[in-house]
Amino acid sequence: MADLSKVGTEYSPITWEVERGKIRELAKAIGDPNPIYLDKDAAVAEGYKDTPASLTFLTVPMMWADKMPAVINDLKINFMMVLHGEEEYEYYQSIYPGDVITGTPKVTKMEEKTSKSGSKMDMVTMEVLYTNQRGEKVAKARSLLVERK
Repeated sequence: MADLSKVGTEYSPITWEVERGKIRELAKAIGDPNPIYLDKDAAVAEGYKDTPASLTFLTVPMMWADKMPAVINDLKINFMMVLHGEEEYEYYQSIYPGDVITGTPKVTKMEEKTSKSGSKMDMVTMEVLYTNQRGEKVAKARSLLVERK
C-alpha cells in the first residue's frame, strides 16, 4: 500500500544525453515509420534542425536511468500490483541528439480510490520537468501509477 504522506517528495535528478541511435531505436520499436526519426536529412527537409526525439521519447530516460525501482520502493508500493495508468507529455521545445536533459522526479498527487466493483487502489501521479544543457525548459512528463490493493 502506497505511503500517501509522500506527496511533494522529490527524487534525485535524472540526467540523460540524447543519442540519435536511441531516437531511431524507439521509433523502430514502436513501429513509427516517420522518416524524421530515422534520418537527419529527412528531418531537416521537414524544417527540423536535426532528428527530433519522438513525442514518447521521455519514457527512455526515466526507465533507463534506473530511478523507478528506487521511487517505487520509497513510496512503499507493491510493484507486483502496479498498473501503468497513463502517460502525458507537455513539450516546450524540440529535443535533439546531443542535448543533455535533466529532470527531477516529483510525486505531485496521491489518492486512494474505489473502483465500481468496490476494490481499492492508490493513484500516484509523478511529474518530471526536464531542462536542457542551457537550463531551458524542454518538456514536462506526467505518469500515473495505479497500485491495486
